[in-house]
Amino acid sequence: MKTPDSSNDHSARQATITWIETHRLAILRTIDNCLIILALLAISSIIARIGFHLNSSLESLTQLTETVMLYFFAVQAFIKVALAENKRRHMRERWLELVLFTVILFYLIFPRAIERVLASLNPQLTPETITSAYLIVTQFLVVIALVPSTLRYSGRVMTTSVQPSGVLLFSFVVLSLLGAGFLLLPKASVQELSVIDALFISTSAVCVTGLATVNIATSFSDVGHWIILVLIQIGGLGIMTLTTFFAVVTGGNRNLKEYTALRELLGEESLGKVKSILFQIGFYTFLIEAVGALLIYHTLTPNHLPQGTTPFFFSIFHAVSAFCNAGFSLLSENLSNIYFYNHTPFLYIIIVLLVIGGLGFPVLSSCSSWIAGKVLRKPNVRLTVHARIVLLASAFLLVVGTAGFWMLEGGRNLYPFTAFEQFTQALFHSAVSRTAGFNTLDIASFSTATLFFTIVLMWIGASPSSTGGGIKTTTATLALLNIYAIASGRNKIELFHRKISDLAITRAFSTALLSLLYIATALFALLITEQERGFAFEAMLFEVVSAVSTVGLSTGITPQLSNAGKIVIILSMLIGRVGFLTVVIALTRKRIGADYDYAEESVLVS
Repeated sequence: MKTPDSSNDHSARQATITWIETHRLAILRTIDNCLIILALLAISSIIARIGFHLNSSLESLTQLTETVMLYFFAVQAFIKVALAENKRRHMRERWLELVLFTVILFYLIFPRAIERVLASLNPQLTPETITSAYLIVTQFLVVIALVPSTLRYSGRVMTTSVQPSGVLLFSFVVLSLLGAGFLLLPKASVQELSVIDALFISTSAVCVTGLATVNIATSFSDVGHWIILVLIQIGGLGIMTLTTFFAVVTGGNRNLKEYTALRELLGEESLGKVKSILFQIGFYTFLIEAVGALLIYHTLTPNHLPQGTTPFFFSIFHAVSAFCNAGFSLLSENLSNIYFYNHTPFLYIIIVLLVIGGLGFPVLSSCSSWIAGKVLRKPNVRLTVHARIVLLASAFLLVVGTAGFWMLEGGRNLYPFTAFEQFTQALFHSAVSRTAGFNTLDIASFSTATLFFTIVLMWIGASPSSTGGGIKTTTATLALLNIYAIASGRNKIELFHRKISDLAITRAFSTALLSLLYIATALFALLITEQERGFAFEAMLFEVVSAVSTVGLSTGITPQLSNAGKIVIILSMLIGRVGFLTVVIALTRKRIGADYDYAEESVLVS
């Protein structure tokens, strides 16, 4: 028999459940709104701690803010589980997020227990060291806690009615502006940095170019170097690719429209392959960079590193910069440093990272599938036509570039080296000329013929869907093959028993033409803005092609450019990184196709 009290308790519980069910959506909306506010506070807190010199009271306030935010981030995740209509499905889709917030809660509730564990593992840890570690971990957790909401926001952006090309262009512009803001923080640089220089360096890092108006090694602090490294990594992979990769890893759901947009950006015909390709891109990137950093680390002698630079960070920075084809270095003289310019193991590691990064992710995927098929003895496993074109064109350009540099500079800059060292230097500059702005020789000392030869290599560049720039190896290959097909009386291109689509050929010619038109326009603008500075014509042409092709090599005029000239180069880096056709598509209003055709008439073309 129920007592009156138990009946009242049951009625109260039932009323509470009914109220929650009625107001569930409103509660979830309120939590999301609070998350937006707290995310802004969290970002402000991190910026304040990383970028500004805080006194003790502000430091304590920042720490308290971060702790409160972590509690809210953790608690809201479990509230959403409780309010989910299908709790099992919700937990399955966001299992990693829930594990993360469980760890955060444990970290916040039992900090002393964690301190005791750390002290038992290493008795030499002082309370001050443990406190510093606690602050670092807290900031790290705040950043990680922002990831799920950031991924969901990126998903909403991707599913808007804006064209994917427009989203891509917008993302690089916004990231460049944000990067400039971070580089202007007081703790990011060791000397005063102008707004235009900060924007230039940020754009160069985001567009993985490597051109710099200030000395990267001496102008920025450790914080500034970390900011540049993050910008290079995000810019190399692409913002949407990076966020979608982490969404796949964390189990986030991406809808059909978002995958359709990403398919257009990745150039993948099959919608079903987009998810696996995104995962492969992230996996290959972090794996290759990690292996590269490990190899670089084992080639280093700490005595030869810049003062205050650890071998660990030096290795990571140069591995990421090389694979992403950025060309930034922590050495004041770039790789022409007295120790590194002839450090053969180090140079060959950089060459391998450059070449792999410049091949493109579709080629890496095709090669790994081909190798796996051969190992497992699967029948009918072959490289894609795209992979074959890229591999052959890249090998051809690498050989021609090496031979060209060896012949053109053999009696000049390469003369003091031994035969093997000459080959290494020629190979190195052949690789960097199409992809990244590292240099072991003084570019300004090259002959005019060598500069022109380098310009041609820079203009061709790397391969599609890679971290390199240029018109791409496939574009140059298809354009030349189409010229040959026309000259030989054929109306189609056939390679490896496959016919190349007319759309691919049209895009190749359009890209090459747009590239030449833009280079001519940018060069003309630079000739106007820099006419009083007395730069040589070939130096300015070299600078424009280097920026447009996101290579980063320079004859040394970059720091001397006027502010107007710097803006021309900034625009060139952005347009070159996003892609000429992509920019045109993003800025062109789409027309609805008509269901009729006009009568065809021939136009003379000679």
